[in-house]
Amino acid sequence: MRAILSAPGSRGDVNPMIAIGRRLLEDGHEVVISLAEPYAEVAEQAGLQVESLIGRDKFTETLGDPNVWKPIRGPLQVFRSVVSEFLERHQEVIHRYHVPGETVLVSHPLDLASRVFRDAHPETPLASVHLQPVILRTLQDPPRLSGWWFEFSRPQCLISATYWLIDTLAVDPMIRGPINRMRSSYGLKAIRRPLNQWWHSPDRILAMYPEWFAPATASFAPRLVHCGFPLQDHCLNDFSPPQDQPIVFTSGTAHHHCRAFFQMAANACRELNRPGLLLSTFPENFPPDLPETVRPLSYVSFSQLLPHCSAIVHHGGIGTTSQALAAGIPQLIRPLAFDQFDNASRVEKLGRGRWLRSDRNLVNDLGAILAPGVDDAEQEGLKTGRQACGVDAAGVAAREVLRMVHQR
Repeated sequence: MRAILSAPGSRGDVNPMIAIGRRLLEDGHEVVISLAEPYAEVAEQAGLQVESLIGRDKFTETLGDPNVWKPIRGPLQVFRSVVSEFLERHQEVIHRYHVPGETVLVSHPLDLASRVFRDAHPETPLASVHLQPVILRTLQDPPRLSGWWFEFSRPQCLISATYWLIDTLAVDPMIRGPINRMRSSYGLKAIRRPLNQWWHSPDRILAMYPEWFAPATASFAPRLVHCGFPLQDHCLNDFSPPQDQPIVFTSGTAHHHCRAFFQMAANACRELNRPGLLLSTFPENFPPDLPETVRPLSYVSFSQLLPHCSAIVHHGGIGTTSQALAAGIPQLIRPLAFDQFDNASRVEKLGRGRWLRSDRNLVNDLGAILAPGVDDAEQEGLKTGRQACGVDAAGVAAREVLRMVHQR
Protein backbone atom coordinates (compact mmCIF):
# COMPACT_ATOMS: atom_id res chain seq x y z
CA MET A 1 0.00 0.00 0.00
CA ARG A 2 1.08 3.58 -0.62
CA ALA A 3 0.27 6.18 2.04
CA ILE A 4 0.29 9.87 1.08
CA LEU A 5 0.70 12.05 4.18
CA SER A 6 0.60 15.82 4.60
CA ALA A 7 2.05 18.15 7.24
CA PRO A 8 1.86 21.80 6.10
CA GLY A 9 2.79 23.31 9.46
CA SER A 10 5.59 23.81 11.96
CA ARG A 11 7.54 21.23 13.98
CA GLY A 12 4.60 20.40 16.24
CA ASP A 13 2.53 19.50 13.17
CA VAL A 14 5.32 17.60 11.42
CA ASN A 15 6.55 15.34 14.23
CA PRO A 16 3.29 13.37 14.70
CA MET A 17 2.83 12.85 10.96
CA ILE A 18 6.41 11.58 10.62
CA ALA A 19 5.81 9.23 13.56
CA ILE A 20 2.70 7.78 11.88
CA GLY A 21 4.58 7.51 8.60
CA ARG A 22 7.41 5.59 10.27
CA ARG A 23 4.98 3.09 11.75
CA LEU A 24 3.40 2.52 8.32
CA LEU A 25 6.87 2.19 6.81
CA GLU A 26 7.81 -0.40 9.44
CA ASP A 27 4.70 -2.37 8.44
CA GLY A 28 6.04 -2.59 4.91
CA HIS A 29 4.12 0.21 3.19
CA GLU A 30 5.43 2.99 0.98
CA VAL A 31 5.10 6.44 2.56
CA VAL A 32 5.18 9.86 0.87
CA ILE A 33 4.86 13.07 2.90
CA SER A 34 4.29 16.68 1.79
CA LEU A 35 5.66 19.35 4.11
CA ALA A 36 7.60 22.60 4.35
CA GLU A 37 11.23 22.55 3.26
CA PRO A 38 12.75 23.25 6.73
CA TYR A 39 11.55 19.82 7.92
CA ALA A 40 12.48 17.78 4.85
CA GLU A 41 15.70 16.44 6.40
CA VAL A 42 13.88 15.17 9.49
CA ALA A 43 11.38 13.25 7.35
CA GLU A 44 14.14 11.87 5.11
CA GLN A 45 16.06 10.67 8.17
CA ALA A 46 12.92 8.76 9.13
CA GLY A 47 13.00 6.99 5.78
CA LEU A 48 10.00 8.75 4.24
CA GLN A 49 9.80 9.97 0.65
CA VAL A 50 9.58 13.76 0.88
CA GLU A 51 7.82 16.37 -1.22
CA SER A 52 8.81 19.92 -0.10
CA LEU A 53 5.85 22.08 -1.10
CA ILE A 54 6.52 25.26 0.89
CA GLY A 55 9.98 26.78 0.36
CA ARG A 56 12.18 27.73 3.29
CA ASP A 57 12.07 31.47 2.51
CA LYS A 58 8.29 31.54 2.11
CA PHE A 59 7.78 29.49 5.27
CA THR A 60 10.06 31.80 7.25
CA GLU A 61 8.37 34.89 5.80
CA THR A 62 4.90 33.64 6.72
CA LEU A 63 5.72 32.70 10.30
CA GLY A 64 7.96 35.73 10.72
CA ASP A 65 4.97 38.06 10.46
CA PRO A 66 4.00 39.19 14.00
CA ASN A 67 0.31 39.06 12.98
CA VAL A 68 0.54 35.28 12.77
CA TRP A 69 0.72 35.19 16.56
CA LYS A 70 -2.53 37.09 17.13
CA PRO A 71 -5.74 35.28 18.23
CA ILE A 72 -7.85 36.23 15.18
CA ARG A 73 -5.44 37.39 12.49
CA GLY A 74 -3.07 34.48 13.05
CA PRO A 75 -5.34 31.57 12.09
CA LEU A 76 -6.78 33.52 9.15
CA GLN A 77 -3.33 34.34 7.84
CA VAL A 78 -2.20 30.73 8.16
CA PHE A 79 -5.29 29.54 6.28
CA ARG A 80 -4.63 32.11 3.56
CA SER A 81 -1.00 31.07 3.20
CA VAL A 82 -1.66 27.33 3.27
CA VAL A 83 -4.47 27.58 0.73
CA SER A 84 -2.31 29.62 -1.64
CA GLU A 85 0.90 27.63 -1.16
CA PHE A 86 -0.24 24.08 -0.44
CA LEU A 87 -3.66 23.29 -1.89
CA GLU A 88 -2.90 22.85 -5.58
CA ARG A 89 0.67 21.64 -4.99
CA HIS A 90 -0.48 18.79 -2.78
CA GLN A 91 -3.23 17.97 -5.27
CA GLU A 92 -0.46 17.47 -7.84
CA VAL A 93 1.42 15.20 -5.41
CA ILE A 94 -1.69 13.08 -4.89
CA HIS A 95 -2.24 12.73 -8.63
CA ARG A 96 1.41 11.79 -9.18
CA TYR A 97 1.56 9.10 -6.50
CA HIS A 98 -2.01 7.83 -6.43
CA VAL A 99 -2.44 4.20 -7.50
CA PRO A 100 -6.12 3.17 -7.69
CA GLY A 101 -6.95 0.54 -5.09
CA GLU A 102 -3.52 0.75 -3.46
CA THR A 103 -3.46 4.25 -1.94
CA VAL A 104 -4.57 5.74 1.38
CA LEU A 105 -4.55 9.45 2.27
CA VAL A 106 -3.52 10.56 5.77
CA SER A 107 -4.09 14.29 6.10
CA HIS A 108 -3.31 17.20 8.37
CA PRO A 109 -6.36 19.47 9.00
CA LEU A 110 -4.93 22.18 6.74
CA ASP A 111 -4.65 19.71 3.86
CA LEU A 112 -7.92 20.40 2.07
CA ALA A 113 -6.71 18.87 -1.21
CA SER A 114 -6.92 15.35 0.24
CA ARG A 115 -10.46 15.99 1.42
CA VAL A 116 -11.54 17.16 -2.06
CA PHE A 117 -9.81 14.16 -3.66
CA ARG A 118 -11.69 11.81 -1.29
CA ASP A 119 -15.02 13.23 -2.51
CA ALA A 120 -13.95 12.80 -6.12
CA HIS A 121 -12.54 9.30 -5.53
CA PRO A 122 -14.54 7.71 -2.68
CA GLU A 123 -12.75 4.42 -3.26
CA THR A 124 -9.60 6.05 -1.84
CA PRO A 125 -9.85 6.06 1.99
CA LEU A 126 -8.91 9.16 3.97
CA ALA A 127 -7.84 9.44 7.60
CA SER A 128 -7.99 12.95 9.07
CA VAL A 129 -5.31 13.43 11.72
CA HIS A 130 -6.37 16.02 14.32
CA LEU A 131 -3.57 16.96 16.70
CA GLN A 132 -5.61 19.12 19.04
CA PRO A 133 -9.25 19.13 20.24
CA VAL A 134 -9.88 22.73 19.13
CA ILE A 135 -10.31 21.39 15.58
CA LEU A 136 -13.43 19.43 16.54
CA ARG A 137 -16.35 21.74 17.20
CA THR A 138 -18.57 20.51 20.01
CA LEU A 139 -21.59 22.33 21.39
CA GLN A 140 -21.60 20.66 24.81
CA ASP A 141 -17.96 21.57 25.56
CA PRO A 142 -16.82 24.14 22.96
CA PRO A 143 -13.09 24.75 22.60
CA ARG A 144 -11.59 27.94 23.95
CA LEU A 145 -10.68 30.23 21.04
CA SER A 146 -9.21 33.26 22.80
CA GLY A 147 -7.99 34.67 26.09
CA TRP A 148 -10.86 37.15 26.34
CA TRP A 149 -12.75 37.01 29.62
CA PHE A 150 -16.13 37.40 27.90
CA GLU A 151 -15.83 34.29 25.71
CA PHE A 152 -18.87 32.17 26.53
CA SER A 153 -19.40 28.40 26.47
CA ARG A 154 -23.22 28.18 26.63
CA PRO A 155 -26.06 28.07 25.64
CA GLN A 156 -25.56 25.73 22.71
CA CYS A 157 -27.66 27.84 20.33
CA LEU A 158 -25.31 30.79 20.93
CA ILE A 159 -22.23 28.60 20.32
CA SER A 160 -23.75 27.35 17.07
CA ALA A 161 -24.45 30.94 15.98
CA THR A 162 -20.84 31.91 16.81
CA TYR A 163 -19.49 29.13 14.61
CA TRP A 164 -21.78 30.32 11.82
CA LEU A 165 -20.51 33.90 12.14
CA ILE A 166 -16.86 32.80 12.12
CA ASP A 167 -17.41 30.76 8.97
CA THR A 168 -19.60 33.24 7.12
CA LEU A 169 -17.70 36.44 7.86
CA ALA A 170 -14.09 35.27 8.11
CA VAL A 171 -13.29 31.77 6.89
CA ASP A 172 -15.54 31.20 3.87
CA PRO A 173 -14.52 34.34 1.95
CA MET A 174 -10.90 33.22 2.21
CA ILE A 175 -10.94 29.48 1.45
CA ARG A 176 -14.30 28.53 -0.07
CA GLY A 177 -13.38 29.87 -3.53
CA PRO A 178 -10.17 27.82 -3.99
CA ILE A 179 -11.84 24.71 -2.55
CA ASN A 180 -14.86 24.98 -4.84
CA ARG A 181 -12.70 25.64 -7.89
CA MET A 182 -10.85 22.43 -7.14
CA ARG A 183 -14.11 20.59 -6.57
CA SER A 184 -15.43 21.93 -9.87
CA SER A 185 -12.40 20.50 -11.69
CA TYR A 186 -13.58 17.05 -10.54
CA GLY A 187 -17.22 17.75 -11.43
CA LEU A 188 -18.24 18.09 -7.75
CA LYS A 189 -20.85 20.50 -6.42
CA ALA A 190 -19.82 23.62 -4.53
CA ILE A 191 -19.99 23.57 -0.72
CA ARG A 192 -20.52 26.16 2.00
CA ARG A 193 -18.87 26.37 5.41
CA PRO A 194 -16.12 23.81 4.70
CA LEU A 195 -14.72 24.10 8.23
CA ASN A 196 -18.02 23.31 9.91
CA GLN A 197 -18.06 19.56 9.31
CA TRP A 198 -16.90 18.89 5.75
CA TRP A 199 -13.14 19.04 6.38
CA HIS A 200 -13.34 15.96 8.67
CA SER A 201 -12.91 12.68 6.82
CA PRO A 202 -16.08 10.61 6.43
CA ASP A 203 -13.90 7.49 6.85
CA ARG A 204 -11.77 7.95 9.98
CA ILE A 205 -10.76 10.76 12.35
CA LEU A 206 -7.59 10.13 14.35
CA ALA A 207 -7.55 12.30 17.48
CA MET A 208 -3.91 12.48 18.54
CA TYR A 209 -4.67 13.02 22.22
CA PRO A 210 -6.27 10.83 24.90
CA GLU A 211 -9.98 10.95 25.63
CA TRP A 212 -9.36 12.21 29.17
CA PHE A 213 -7.82 15.36 27.68
CA ALA A 214 -10.97 16.21 25.67
CA PRO A 215 -13.85 13.82 26.47
CA ALA A 216 -16.46 15.76 24.45
CA THR A 217 -14.79 14.95 21.14
CA ALA A 218 -15.88 11.33 21.62
CA SER A 219 -19.23 12.56 20.26
CA PHE A 220 -17.70 12.15 16.77
CA ALA A 221 -17.52 8.37 17.25
CA PRO A 222 -17.57 5.79 15.72
CA ARG A 223 -15.37 7.29 12.99
CA LEU A 224 -13.23 9.06 15.64
CA VAL A 225 -10.55 7.18 17.55
CA HIS A 226 -8.57 8.72 20.44
CA CYS A 227 -5.00 7.54 19.79
CA GLY A 228 -3.14 9.33 22.62
CA PHE A 229 -0.35 11.90 22.52
CA PRO A 230 2.37 11.23 19.90
CA LEU A 231 5.55 11.91 21.85
CA GLN A 232 8.19 11.09 19.21
CA ASP A 233 10.01 14.34 18.45
CA HIS A 234 12.69 13.19 15.98
CA CYS A 235 15.59 15.41 17.04
CA LEU A 236 18.71 15.07 14.89
CA ASN A 237 21.07 16.78 17.37
CA ASP A 238 23.24 15.14 20.00
CA PHE A 239 22.08 16.30 23.40
CA SER A 240 23.31 15.96 26.98
CA PRO A 241 20.54 16.46 29.56
CA PRO A 242 21.10 19.28 32.07
CA GLN A 243 22.07 18.40 35.62
CA ASP A 244 20.78 21.52 37.40
CA GLN A 245 16.98 21.06 36.96
CA PRO A 246 16.44 24.31 35.01
CA ILE A 247 13.18 26.04 34.17
CA VAL A 248 12.58 25.82 30.41
CA PHE A 249 11.16 28.79 28.49
CA THR A 250 9.96 28.55 24.88
CA SER A 251 7.50 30.19 22.51
CA GLY A 252 7.64 27.37 19.95
CA THR A 253 9.99 26.41 17.14
CA ALA A 254 8.38 28.79 14.62
CA HIS A 255 8.20 31.95 16.74
CA HIS A 256 10.48 34.82 15.67
CA HIS A 257 9.42 37.49 18.17
CA CYS A 258 10.01 36.32 21.74
CA ARG A 259 13.11 38.30 22.71
CA ALA A 260 11.21 40.48 25.19
CA PHE A 261 9.65 37.37 26.75
CA PHE A 262 13.08 35.74 27.06
CA GLN A 263 14.40 38.88 28.79
CA MET A 264 11.56 38.61 31.32
CA ALA A 265 12.35 34.92 31.72
CA ALA A 266 15.99 35.66 32.48
CA ASN A 267 14.96 38.30 35.03
CA ALA A 268 12.52 35.83 36.63
CA CYS A 269 15.25 33.19 36.96
CA ARG A 270 17.54 35.75 38.58
CA GLU A 271 14.80 36.80 41.02
CA LEU A 272 13.87 33.22 41.91
CA ASN A 273 17.54 32.14 42.03
CA ARG A 274 16.81 29.33 39.58
CA PRO A 275 18.71 28.14 36.48
CA GLY A 276 16.93 28.55 33.16
CA LEU A 277 17.01 27.34 29.56
CA LEU A 278 15.78 29.57 26.73
CA LEU A 279 14.78 27.49 23.70
CA SER A 280 14.48 28.93 20.20
CA THR A 281 15.54 28.01 16.66
CA PHE A 282 16.18 31.71 15.94
CA PRO A 283 19.33 33.12 17.63
CA GLU A 284 18.03 36.70 17.33
CA ASN A 285 15.46 35.85 20.01
CA PHE A 286 18.15 35.51 22.68
CA PRO A 287 18.89 38.68 24.68
CA PRO A 288 22.53 39.73 25.19
CA ASP A 289 24.26 39.55 28.57
CA LEU A 290 22.29 36.63 29.98
CA PRO A 291 23.12 35.52 33.53
CA GLU A 292 25.52 32.55 33.70
CA THR A 293 22.72 30.36 35.02
CA VAL A 294 20.41 31.11 32.05
CA ARG A 295 21.52 29.38 28.86
CA PRO A 296 20.25 29.72 25.27
CA LEU A 297 19.62 26.50 23.36
CA SER A 298 18.34 25.55 19.91
CA TYR A 299 15.74 22.86 19.24
CA VAL A 300 16.21 19.71 21.33
CA SER A 301 14.14 16.62 22.05
CA PHE A 302 11.60 17.49 24.74
CA SER A 303 11.16 13.81 25.53
CA GLN A 304 14.86 13.77 26.49
CA LEU A 305 15.04 17.24 28.05
CA LEU A 306 11.91 17.78 30.15
CA PRO A 307 12.31 14.87 32.62
CA HIS A 308 15.49 16.66 33.76
CA CYS A 309 13.80 20.04 34.31
CA SER A 310 11.87 21.56 37.20
CA ALA A 311 9.16 23.32 35.13
CA ILE A 312 8.38 24.73 31.70
CA VAL A 313 6.87 28.05 30.60
CA HIS A 314 5.58 27.76 27.05
CA HIS A 315 3.10 28.93 24.43
CA GLY A 316 0.63 26.07 24.77
CA GLY A 317 1.25 24.23 21.51
CA ILE A 318 -0.15 20.72 21.75
CA GLY A 319 3.26 19.11 21.23
CA THR A 320 4.92 20.98 24.08
CA THR A 321 1.84 20.59 26.28
CA SER A 322 1.79 16.83 25.84
CA GLN A 323 5.53 16.49 26.42
CA ALA A 324 5.21 18.40 29.72
CA LEU A 325 2.30 16.16 30.75
CA ALA A 326 4.34 13.07 29.89
CA ALA A 327 7.37 14.34 31.82
CA GLY A 328 5.19 15.06 34.85
CA ILE A 329 6.61 18.54 35.43
CA PRO A 330 4.64 21.72 36.25
CA GLN A 331 3.81 23.87 33.24
CA LEU A 332 2.91 27.53 32.98
CA ILE A 333 1.17 28.25 29.67
CA ARG A 334 1.36 31.62 27.96
CA PRO A 335 -1.00 31.23 24.96
CA LEU A 336 -0.70 33.47 21.92
CA ALA A 337 -2.98 32.14 19.15
CA PHE A 338 -4.38 29.04 17.38
CA ASP A 339 -5.16 26.09 19.70
CA GLN A 340 -3.06 27.44 22.55
CA PHE A 341 -5.87 29.05 24.59
CA ASP A 342 -7.86 25.82 24.49
CA ASN A 343 -4.87 23.72 25.54
CA ALA A 344 -4.11 26.10 28.42
CA SER A 345 -7.71 25.94 29.60
CA ARG A 346 -7.76 22.13 29.51
CA VAL A 347 -4.46 21.76 31.36
CA GLU A 348 -5.63 24.16 34.06
CA LYS A 349 -8.99 22.37 34.46
CA LEU A 350 -7.17 19.05 34.78
CA GLY A 351 -5.00 20.48 37.57
CA ARG A 352 -1.80 19.76 35.64
CA GLY A 353 -0.58 23.30 35.05
CA ARG A 354 -1.59 26.95 35.04
CA TRP A 355 -2.51 29.62 32.50
CA LEU A 356 -0.23 32.68 32.65
CA ARG A 357 -2.80 35.38 31.99
CA SER A 358 -0.36 38.28 32.29
CA ASP A 359 3.41 38.44 31.91
CA ARG A 360 3.44 40.61 35.03
CA ASN A 361 2.54 37.48 37.00
CA LEU A 362 5.45 35.41 35.69
CA VAL A 363 7.54 35.41 38.88
CA ASN A 364 4.57 34.85 41.21
CA ASP A 365 3.05 32.07 39.10
CA LEU A 366 6.41 30.36 38.67
CA GLY A 367 6.97 30.52 42.41
CA ALA A 368 3.56 28.98 42.98
CA ILE A 369 4.04 25.97 40.69
CA LEU A 370 7.59 25.38 41.95
CA ALA A 371 6.74 25.52 45.67
CA PRO A 372 6.97 21.96 47.10
CA GLY A 373 3.75 20.52 48.52
CA VAL A 374 1.68 23.66 47.94
CA ASP A 375 -1.07 21.84 46.09
CA ASP A 376 -1.23 18.09 46.64
CA ALA A 377 -4.02 17.73 44.07
CA GLU A 378 -1.86 19.40 41.44
CA GLN A 379 1.12 17.18 42.28
CA GLU A 380 -1.10 14.10 42.01
CA GLY A 381 -2.39 15.40 38.69
CA LEU A 382 1.16 15.68 37.36
CA LYS A 383 1.88 12.10 38.40
CA THR A 384 -1.33 10.85 36.81
CA GLY A 385 -0.62 12.76 33.61
CA ARG A 386 2.82 11.15 33.35
CA GLN A 387 1.33 7.67 33.74
CA ALA A 388 -1.51 8.32 31.29
CA CYS A 389 0.76 9.45 28.43
CA GLY A 390 2.68 6.19 28.04
CA VAL A 391 0.91 5.02 24.86
CA ASP A 392 2.38 4.44 21.41
CA ALA A 393 -0.06 6.88 19.81
CA ALA A 394 1.60 6.75 16.39
CA GLY A 395 1.32 2.97 16.44
CA VAL A 396 -2.37 3.17 17.35
CA ALA A 397 -2.94 5.67 14.52
CA ALA A 398 -1.11 3.50 11.98
CA ARG A 399 -3.15 0.46 12.99
CA GLU A 400 -6.34 2.46 12.59
CA VAL A 401 -5.27 3.55 9.11
CA LEU A 402 -4.73 -0.09 8.13
CA ARG A 403 -8.00 -1.17 9.75
CA MET A 404 -9.83 1.53 7.82
CA VAL A 405 -8.33 0.22 4.57
CA HIS A 406 -9.19 -3.40 5.34
CA GLN A 407 -12.79 -2.54 6.24
CA ARG A 408 -13.49 -1.06 2.82
